Amino acid sequence: MVVDIRATRIDTTGRPGTRLAPVIRAHGLSRAYDSPAGPQWALVDATFTVFPGEVVTIMGPSGSGKSTLLHLLGLLDRPTTGTYALAGADTSTLTDRERAGLRMRSIGFVFQAFHLLAHKTVLANVTLPLLYARRPPAERRAAAVSALTGVGLAHRLHALPRTLSGGEKQRAGIARATVLDPCLLLCDEPTGNLDSAATAKIMDLLRARARAGLAVVVVTHDPAVARSADRMLWLADGRLSEVDRDG
Repeated sequence: MVVDIRATRIDTTGRPGTRLAPVIRAHGLSRAYDSPAGPQWALVDATFTVFPGEVVTIMGPSGSGKSTLLHLLGLLDRPTTGTYALAGADTSTLTDRERAGLRMRSIGFVFQAFHLLAHKTVLANVTLPLLYARRPPAERRAAAVSALTGVGLAHRLHALPRTLSGGEKQRAGIARATVLDPCLLLCDEPTGNLDSAATAKIMDLLRARARAGLAVVVVTHDPAVARSADRMLWLADGRLSEVDRDG
């Protein structure tokens, strides 16, 4: 059973009646690609919201539009039609340079393949976003150490990625993705290379980040990962719906 996902939600913050603005507000989001046969629609009329404190998973078969949607949410591509507001900013009105700045400030990315630089230490890998953001050296180190401590890697600051387990690599990836304190965390198959025990720990860590106020979106093929989220979305043939787990 699927339900309409257009409705807004009142998030719980401990203050009765408090309404938080959504981090993601997508309306009619669609993306077409040119082909000899005409436009091929990879995503059709996706309308949904994601609020601070939520973990939302997206499932669907290969070719269903998951990567297309993730690229739009990550400001790596522009929709053909529809609108996307990130943290209240209408991204359709932004220049490419403004979009890049908003992406750096507001979005963290976590990847299946980790994408850690092999020749740099864990600390140096996590410091990189702060370097690109031109933070002062002392601030860079303090923030990176704090982020790594938060994921349980304070003892591996000077280790090279090749010496880490898969779960440790992903924890380092999450530290790097959150070191600039974004409001949105986009995770592309973050547990795809991990065993079940490491998967459970990574999902616990992502839920902890959500409880701290992030909006977390996870693309996954793992039904157990999907069920552990607050909400499950399903993509098929470019069309998005929400799974009613009580139905």
